[in-house]
Amino acid sequence: MAADDNPADGNNRQFPRQRCGTDCTFVLDGMESRAHLLDASRGGFKLRFDQAEAAMAAMVPLPRDMTLADQYSKMHATVMWASGGLAGCRFYQHLSLDDVVRVMTGHFRLQLVPLVDPNSDSPQGDQDEPQDDVAISPPS
Repeated sequence: MAADDNPADGNNRQFPRQRCGTDCTFVLDGMESRAHLLDASRGGFKLRFDQAEAAMAAMVPLPRDMTLADQYSKMHATVMWASGGLAGCRFYQHLSLDDVVRVMTGHFRLQLVPLVDPNSDSPQGDQDEPQDDVAISPPS
C-alpha cells in the first residue's frame, strides 16, 4: 500500500493516507449500491460511488454524518466534501493503526445518518420556534 500524500503539493494532512481499493456497500433509502474505499488514514477516508448521482444528491447539505459498520464495530464519520462521485470523510475520533488496516481490508456497510427535521414535533425542534405572546399574571 502506497502513501497518497505529497508535501510538495501543499498537503498538510495530520495523518498520511494509504491507497486501497476496498469494496463497501452503500445503503441509500433502503437500496444498496457499491462504493469503493480509495484511501484511508487514522483521520479519514475517500470514497468513490458506483451510483454517483444518487449518492451525491443524498449527501446534501454538507457536512453530513455517516456510519461505517462491519461485524465487529460501528465507526462514525462526517462527509466533509462530495463531488463527481467522490466523497471525503473525517472520522469523529482518530483510529488506531489496527483499525485503519481493518477499514482498508474489511467489508463495511456505509449509511448516511438521517437529517434531523427542525420542524418536527420533538421538544428539541421547538426550541428555536417563536413563541406566541402569552399574558402572564403577576404572582399573588
